[in-house]
Amino acid sequence: KQWYQRRVRASAGDDKTIILWNPLDGVKLKVYSGHGQSVRYVLSSHDNCHLASASADRCAFYWDVASGTILRRFRGHESVVNCVAFNKTSTVMLSGGNDSMVRIMDLKSRSYEPIQILDDAKDSITSIGLSDDEIIVGSVDGRIRIYDLRMGKLHEDFVGESITNVRFSNDVQSVIVSSTDNTVRLIDKTSGQLLNDYTGHVHSKLQLQAASWYDDSAILSTCEKSKVFLWDLISGNVKQTLELPALAQTISVHPSRYQFITGDVSGQINLWITKGEKKPEESEGAKSMSCWALPPR
Repeated sequence: KQWYQRRVRASAGDDKTIILWNPLDGVKLKVYSGHGQSVRYVLSSHDNCHLASASADRCAFYWDVASGTILRRFRGHESVVNCVAFNKTSTVMLSGGNDSMVRIMDLKSRSYEPIQILDDAKDSITSIGLSDDEIIVGSVDGRIRIYDLRMGKLHEDFVGESITNVRFSNDVQSVIVSSTDNTVRLIDKTSGQLLNDYTGHVHSKLQLQAASWYDDSAILSTCEKSKVFLWDLISGNVKQTLELPALAQTISVHPSRYQFITGDVSGQINLWITKGEKKPEESEGAKSMSCWALPPR
């Protein structure tokens, strides 16, 4: 799930399609078809003109948003593709899959061959993130790998349990890590030092995600008990828990507001909006947030 142009979002699902939504009224703006199996992940480029998608059909697609045209079909993964990423100029696209490889594609070139393959992981790649000069990769092998593009170096941190999601904090100084030991970790990206950990939720089997508010004031995570947990970034204390209609594995936070979206196993998308644009922890309990449900896909 991914916000697009702030008030529009894209979703992907088992029906092999990508849908562009207006989340405030639940209107489908456009449907993108072409994958042969379930779409595992979708991401918009930084200029909002293109989409990248990852699918169980072992392909990663590069789309034109306006026309819905598939501009490039990247093959080469030997198994399910789990995640995709763009650089900031949208000239490079990355894909990671169950074959333990990250493939890096030059979108300006006519070639469909990768300009580089990162094959250091020993198990499935679950997530990829990019900053201006770094690539971060999370894997089921329990390691975070940060590739420093300027220095040409690889830095590894061993977490131990399977990593289901990694992402840079919004200030790009730390890394948010979800793993199957019921813990979300905040790790300094330079030193590898554990800055804080966040517990209380259940995460032992599924590929769950965590994120932070746009101002990095709190950490959010889905939970195998159909909840969303919100922790204070500094203290690590649980500030709020929200009951979901069904189990949700994905979470996407608004880039400039205290809002987020969850996608659940029933195919329903839920938009959570804070009342009065306050931080949820500054109001009383779950009453500080309203949930709007988009129709099932």
